Amino acid sequence: MAGGVELGNRPCEVTAAARNAPVVIMGYTGSGAERLRSALSWFPELACTQGTGILPLCHQAVTAWQVIEERDGAGVSPLAAASVRALCGGLMTAILAREGASRWCELSSAPTAAVQTFVSLYPGARFLIVHRRVDAVVRTVIGSGSWGLEGREFAPYVSAYPASPVAAVAGYWATHAAEQLEFERANPEACLRVRAGDLAGDAARVRPEISDFLALGGESLPPPRALGDDWDGHAGPGAPVADPVLPLDRIPGPLLARVNDLHRSLGYPPVTAGTLTQ
Repeated sequence: MAGGVELGNRPCEVTAAARNAPVVIMGYTGSGAERLRSALSWFPELACTQGTGILPLCHQAVTAWQVIEERDGAGVSPLAAASVRALCGGLMTAILAREGASRWCELSSAPTAAVQTFVSLYPGARFLIVHRRVDAVVRTVIGSGSWGLEGREFAPYVSAYPASPVAAVAGYWATHAAEQLEFERANPEACLRVRAGDLAGDAARVRPEISDFLALGGESLPPPRALGDDWDGHAGPGAPVADPVLPLDRIPGPLLARVNDLHRSLGYPPVTAGTLTQ
């Protein structure tokens, strides 16, 4: 791939700095990133958190410094970088002290611009980029709510596809999957792509890969049963996705084409539908 390091294609050596570097798990609603965070919390050296706001805070502070220094959004001065690292580093230290851990691990839903700012401040940080097939995400998101799609994150997609919750979630997935792929391509050495279904379906390979990438001292993630039986649900490896439960024919043709382009980039089989709505 042209982006982040894929499982099975990582660097052979992990630098010593990686053993103390912050870890950021990037995912979207329904991706399974929360389960990966839970698995990583088994490691006593990791303080696994969610929603601390540290990454957006870094971005806001850097933006403020750029305005003050009249940099017009370009670059970060040494003074600004030191100031922001002191601010955010103090928060990370407080988390580590509270948890009795030596390394911070955050599940982040921050915009990729904020995550990219964090990269500029902490170039040794390691990023686990969690992806999941669109049909599995649609099933998870729609199945989790009794009152339709709720929350601000889905509002633009519900407006764009008011007649089809399936299309709305597919649009949401396409936006976030594309953003994560773009981040991987911009930061290939810092990123490891993790396909959620592989954590259970190909655990013997995947679990050591993640541990090695994060330099976790040779330890491995918990066994598959602790992670859940099957994160993607139904189709075997390489099988086309044709789910009789989900009305995939309600995904408009252009959106379906975009979804399948992303599926190809991620190594997933195509989504199929009987009749497409134009």
